[in-house]
Amino acid sequence: MNSSSLSAQETEKRYADDSFWTLWNIDYQLPNNDSLFFEINTRSSAFDSYIIEDLNMNRAHLMLGYAHKFKDPKLMIGASIRSVFEPNWHVWYWRAFFQHNGIVGDNLVEFQKRLQYEYITPNKTVDTPGTREAFGRFGLWLMLGKNFNISKSKWRGEFSYELFVHQNDKSAEDRLVDLTRLRFDLFWVASENIRLGLFAMRDTQYYFAPATGPRYDADGNLIAEGKPERNLNIITPTYGFSFKYSIRQKEECNCPGEKRRKKDARKILTS
Repeated sequence: MNSSSLSAQETEKRYADDSFWTLWNIDYQLPNNDSLFFEINTRSSAFDSYIIEDLNMNRAHLMLGYAHKFKDPKLMIGASIRSVFEPNWHVWYWRAFFQHNGIVGDNLVEFQKRLQYEYITPNKTVDTPGTREAFGRFGLWLMLGKNFNISKSKWRGEFSYELFVHQNDKSAEDRLVDLTRLRFDLFWVASENIRLGLFAMRDTQYYFAPATGPRYDADGNLIAEGKPERNLNIITPTYGFSFKYSIRQKEECNCPGEKRRKKDARKILTS
């Protein structure tokens, strides 16, 4: 099956159960303006198996990363390692990224861009059927952000889009795109160091589904029509809560290691 024949096929969109996330992020700025960042991410949904039954939690992520800022404060590079616990699986995500933080218009909105590469290594924790191959993927993340005030409260809105494309996942067949995430965040800036937020996201995973025949019950009645080879997009509506704490002051943005740059007090006094 080649790409040209797949491109002419219909695409089936299937909605999964809603997923609910929590994100807990700590960012520590080093004296040289580099930073360490740590994140805990939990994911709960109405799946068949969980790592914590009472919470319907089917995934838990622990992530540690490092970001280096160049002399030009708009540019940074970094890397992170993420340990993911799933039912019957323990998965490692190894990521490197390059990021540029810019401004659109006359300080109208922030525009952040991130290029990243991720290598994913699944490890089975129990002896069950099925295999998952290690694979790599390239990613692009774009974000528009804006700070604003409501009365005396400080707020921030962020609109982001993330896309990953396969490098060598054998199970992907001819679907180039692996994952997309369209997301909106609303943060309450509680202090210079603390932000609390809510977000909504459209998480879409892309598969190639082989043809299936019709299914009948014991009496020979048709219970499901057969389907041809097709592209399958599984969409998961996702909602969540996020908490961000910065050790030392940082810029309010949804990126690792970025901080709010203070003006030099001496320059202010002498200007």
